[in-house]
Amino acid sequence: MNWMLLSPDNADKIMQLKQQQLIKISFESKLICVTKLEDGIFGIHNSCPHAGAQLHHGHCNRKGVVGCPLHGYKFDIKTGRSTDGNNYKITNYHLKIENDKVYI
Repeated sequence: MNWMLLSPDNADKIMQLKQQQLIKISFESKLICVTKLEDGIFGIHNSCPHAGAQLHHGHCNRKGVVGCPLHGYKFDIKTGRSTDGNNYKITNYHLKIENDKVYI
């Protein structure tokens, strides 16, 4: 995996994240919904493929399932796959903190 350094602004947002809190960051012209779970920091494309709602306005449970705020479609933030049994899949991102820097 080729890790890339996030900007200081995005890194600060991520460092302040609470468990299951959703935020939006911008990276290389992509909007990414990010959360912190017990086993790491994960992200998915911020736009729901069903109707385009911004996923960072939704909710996230302890298992990392993000619910869309518009129609309730659910996505696993670790894989980007729908957990509703449909074929929706969105881009997922892994993030890591190393030496007080955040990488994606």
